[in-house]
Amino acid sequence: MIEKIDRPKFKEIRYGDSIPEEYDLVQLKMDGMWGCMTIADGEYTITSRTGKVKATGSIEWYSPEKTVILGEYMKNSHWAHKYGCDGHFYAFDCLMYKGQDISHETLAERLYTLTNYVLWDNNFGFVYPLNTFYVDEWETVWKDYVEDRNYEGLVFKNGSSMYSDKNAWCRMKGEVEIEYICHDFRPADEGTRYEGQVGAVIGTLADKEVFVTCGGLTDADRLEYTKNADNYIGKVFTAKGNAWYPSGSIRHPKFKTWRADKQPEECTYDQIPETLR
Repeated sequence: MIEKIDRPKFKEIRYGDSIPEEYDLVQLKMDGMWGCMTIADGEYTITSRTGKVKATGSIEWYSPEKTVILGEYMKNSHWAHKYGCDGHFYAFDCLMYKGQDISHETLAERLYTLTNYVLWDNNFGFVYPLNTFYVDEWETVWKDYVEDRNYEGLVFKNGSSMYSDKNAWCRMKGEVEIEYICHDFRPADEGTRYEGQVGAVIGTLADKEVFVTCGGLTDADRLEYTKNADNYIGKVFTAKGNAWYPSGSIRHPKFKTWRADKQPEECTYDQIPETLR
């Protein structure tokens, strides 16, 4: 019953970019794992995009024919624990329904099957539809979910596309910045071409014990910090990422630049929005 489904490749855009005209729907991007749920005979299996089994169990679905849905599996993340949805599966597509392959149907048709047949009046308990909006609502959705509730971003989709179509999905992620004090440097991994050099900057805050490993260094950065690490310890730098964490970290942290205009005592926890602490 194990399914390995290839995930479509995303176009990547940033907030402020124009939305390509072929996209007419937009779905939320949560801070979860891309998951494929296969259901048959009262049992389910959730696999990752590499085919690794992440969860199995019983479910109130007694058709012997296989149904396959895709979604974000919320498991063991900061975001899932904060919002009380650990273990939930938020479905955003359906590729097979009761043994019938529907991946060649349009996304709009697949979403209709997902919401009106797979999820309608079925007591799954932990499987929910991921919200879908029309594209002309995207700015309001961004404000309500990404800015105010710390969702990871939005995914724009073509409602007329088949699952196998290229460029049918377009992802927009947010970007946040924070100032950290350079606590130390992490060595590059052994066996890589950077072995023996600095691999990342470790940042911390003045008033909270948090240690954030920030990658994204250039080759020139690595050489400079390997030779002169002591010159940077205690200095302030800006890191960028996709969203805040209540711990004082950020999602997917990367080094951006040194800040000679900032003092270490300015690197405080109150940089994290109050609603997210």
